[in-house]
Amino acid sequence: MKRSYFVYVIQVSLISILFLSCTKNDDKDDGGSLALTGHIYHQYTSDVMKIDMRTGQETSFFSYSAYSTVGWDLSRDGKLRIVSTREPGTYDRNLFTIVNTANDQIIKSFEYVPRNGNSIRNTGKISFDNSMILVAPDADNGITIMDMDGDIKYEMTGIGDEPFSTSDDAYWLPDNNILVRFQNKLLRSAPPYNNLTLVKEMNYEKWGNVRISNNGQKISMYINKHIFLMDANGSNLVQVTDSNGDEAFGEFSPDDKFLLVGSDYFHAPASGNSHWFLKVIPADGKKYNMDSGPEVISVIPTGETSIVRANGTTVWRQQ
Repeated sequence: MKRSYFVYVIQVSLISILFLSCTKNDDKDDGGSLALTGHIYHQYTSDVMKIDMRTGQETSFFSYSAYSTVGWDLSRDGKLRIVSTREPGTYDRNLFTIVNTANDQIIKSFEYVPRNGNSIRNTGKISFDNSMILVAPDADNGITIMDMDGDIKYEMTGIGDEPFSTSDDAYWLPDNNILVRFQNKLLRSAPPYNNLTLVKEMNYEKWGNVRISNNGQKISMYINKHIFLMDANGSNLVQVTDSNGDEAFGEFSPDDKFLLVGSDYFHAPASGNSHWFLKVIPADGKKYNMDSGPEVISVIPTGETSIVRANGTTVWRQQ
């Protein structure tokens, strides 16, 4: 029997939790229900929303101008937001703004000017310890790492004699290590980022949307149509979703016990109408059927009747 599960609040032993019936899981409390923590941040168009996974309440996080905003990222602790915008009349740089999420006060703003070429599509990713910002490769530049004042500290132009392309990417790991996607490889590098070690050859037709667990021990990604998990050293690659559709990503919960999955992914880049629906599964290495699995949780905020649909940055943070 197919069941739907909702982010509605049910009181069990004075704890607000997400109710799961007819399932067995070692992470349940004594009331037979499964507790989720932290907040899911998602957007559809230019409104970014925040869902408290303990209560199911959805509130507005922030809104931005669709004409000037390139993208945004949220620190692992949820305390800092970095927003990239393109200023009117400029065609070779982006304005990076770092915001305190507790009060929406601007902490720092600076211009990021690529060394080569002209680009107004660069965005920043905040390191685990909130000390540095990573900019992924663009058409003319490699990986750039700067401090929180915007001063460039490290640059990686390519690997060997081969430059990076726009299909390559980089992601923060704990201890300010980075994971680099380069062609069909995942590689790891530590400061000062002048050496790389192979994590895994990725000989697949389609793969990407890499996400790192908060403890740095697991990596998730889509391969072809579905989500896979593996250890951070590249071992134990396993498929964890299955369905009649496509899955876009698997984002780790703050305690790394669950994955927020972009399910039923609809790819329509030409119209700008690409989107996915938010569902949660245990991050235990087992395979879950996203269409009918009884353990799959549909994310439906309190007071709503429809599963959340998103089409932009989607993350799960502690606060």
